Amino acid sequence: MMNNLKIAETKTHKTGNSVSVTLPKITGFSNNEQVIIEKVDEDTLIIRRVHSHKNPWTSGAYDNVDFRGQLDKIGFNVGNEPRKGREL
Repeated sequence: MMNNLKIAETKTHKTGNSVSVTLPKITGFSNNEQVIIEKVDEDTLIIRRVHSHKNPWTSGAYDNVDFRGQLDKIGFNVGNEPRKGREL
């Protein structure tokens, strides 16, 4: 069983045809972060991050990396190699 830590107490509010809960900043969740909501029992929900943050290609970890510049710097010409046969 998990060791539960009460972070905050809040109320639900109506958003369109849904009911929403605002997560306090202390939870560490960011704006527009994907989450999974799991129902444990009638009174318990678990909210957890979708683990896409472990994938650097989708997490934004490589957003500021200039891969083409790095390849040019080492002289590796990926995608622009000369043809060796009858390739299209």
